Amino acid sequence: MIKHKYGLAFDVQLNDIELELYAFRINHSPDRGGLGAFKHFQNAANMLWPKLIWNPWLEKQIESLCENQWVCWSGCGASGKTYAASLYTMIYFLAAPLQTSVILTSTTAKMIRKRAWPVIQDLYRTCKGGYPSHMVDSKTTLQAIRGDDKHAIFAIPVLDGATSKAVANIQGIRSPRTMVIVDEATDTPEAAFEACSNLQKGTKEFKFLAIGNPHSKFDQHGRFATPKKGWASVSIEDDEWETERGVCVRFDGMKSPNILAGKEKYSFLINEEQVRQAQKYDGEDSPKFWKYTRGMWSPEGVCKTVLSESLVEKYRAMMPAIFHKQSHMIAGLDPAFNGGDRCVIQLGRYGDFDNGKMGIQLEKNEIIEINAQSSEPVHFQISKRVQQICEENKILPQHLAIDATGEGGGLCDILAKTWSPAIQRVEFGGKASDRPVSPEDHRKSSDVYANKVTELWFSVRQWVINEQLRGMQHDAVIEFCSRMFDDQKRMTIIERKVEMKARTGKSPDFADAVTLVVEMARRLGGYATAHRPKNGMTSWDSMVREYDSIYHDTFSGV
Repeated sequence: MIKHKYGLAFDVQLNDIELELYAFRINHSPDRGGLGAFKHFQNAANMLWPKLIWNPWLEKQIESLCENQWVCWSGCGASGKTYAASLYTMIYFLAAPLQTSVILTSTTAKMIRKRAWPVIQDLYRTCKGGYPSHMVDSKTTLQAIRGDDKHAIFAIPVLDGATSKAVANIQGIRSPRTMVIVDEATDTPEAAFEACSNLQKGTKEFKFLAIGNPHSKFDQHGRFATPKKGWASVSIEDDEWETERGVCVRFDGMKSPNILAGKEKYSFLINEEQVRQAQKYDGEDSPKFWKYTRGMWSPEGVCKTVLSESLVEKYRAMMPAIFHKQSHMIAGLDPAFNGGDRCVIQLGRYGDFDNGKMGIQLEKNEIIEINAQSSEPVHFQISKRVQQICEENKILPQHLAIDATGEGGGLCDILAKTWSPAIQRVEFGGKASDRPVSPEDHRKSSDVYANKVTELWFSVRQWVINEQLRGMQHDAVIEFCSRMFDDQKRMTIIERKVEMKARTGKSPDFADAVTLVVEMARRLGGYATAHRPKNGMTSWDSMVREYDSIYHDTFSGV
């Protein structure tokens, strides 16, 4: 038995790097003669990369990973998050390569090659340890030994192609020591995020890190970062807080090591001039400034959006509904034919809530996939799948609302011929209707909203506030909480979709589908209060009888 420093003994002689990596791996604490995981990490990193430059934020980032199993980083741009995560990845992997898998996820292959992977490659090329490993750049994989597709560092995109494929790739990776790093967590699909979290099962050692610039408290990053005592328990002054699973560490550009030092000591971190430029061009009260400079979720009221996180929580819009008696299925379809938008059908259940109101419980939604290789035209592919979904869920054609704007009109024509002319066409363009704004506000919608799309989106807001909309899913909530509006002039108007897409990078397809479900319910009775007569007939029964008779008379000659 050969004795080494730190009170460690082995059958073989270890060099200094091997010793530090081992001590880091077992978290050799001072009470046992060691220095603790962070100090051993630092010693190993300095030996492997002698030119490594430490800064206060890098130290804080590495310490958080050494001390916690579940970690969230929220921060400004140029805070060194990607570099720190990559550095930890390399040390964690080299500490026991034949027992370890590390999964690095990002949104797309392009973003992987732009962010984490170049850092991994550089650390691999400049490593002084001479450790056996094999880089497979075409697969963005660093294997422990050539041909080992089990023990490696894997970089996996989660938005290229079907999410299900990414989930399958993630689920197929598991080792005794497993670490997952979710970069761009704000844009990571829920299924992929959960798949990453579930890799803990069957491992002996597991670490999880989610990284992002804060956007919404309802996206994957925001939910993971939620303080254990709620968002009201933290403020702009807090840089770290306990979450349900672990810890969230925040990096505020206003407290950059460069600013605190009074000079630019670290060229790769945000500096005073960059903060000043953001203050000037973005404005300190803008969501962009909070996201990319303060590294904090923007407070309520920073910008005007159709829904707010507090409204969603206050009126329990994401909670399930309880129906008193009878309910029926309805649906809304937001079609898409090109341009990267998603074709989404949202199902809902409309009926008699136990609060005495007619309400909507949003059920499942589905992205209708288009087969570009099929000889069948896109419009017919969508039409066929929509009819199938509706029939499977007992949705009558007169209870399906479809965005008939532009090419949507052609899709409606096809469905009218192949299924039923009773489908409900909804034009997002044009002027608002003359229907009342809400049960309490009897003004015409056309006197309040500048156009039809504003009316449709604000109708959802009214249904939420009136406690008549439940079961909203995270994707839709984020979109409703992201679309801005202006009410400074005579009438309220929401921002154009093209402007929202340019600002957020996404089309609000899930939210549009929800607006169509609400519009369908408005056509069936709207904000009506559910009466429960002694004869047992509900307001739904009488409403549907009247509605169906109208459409029977209208289309009987078609």
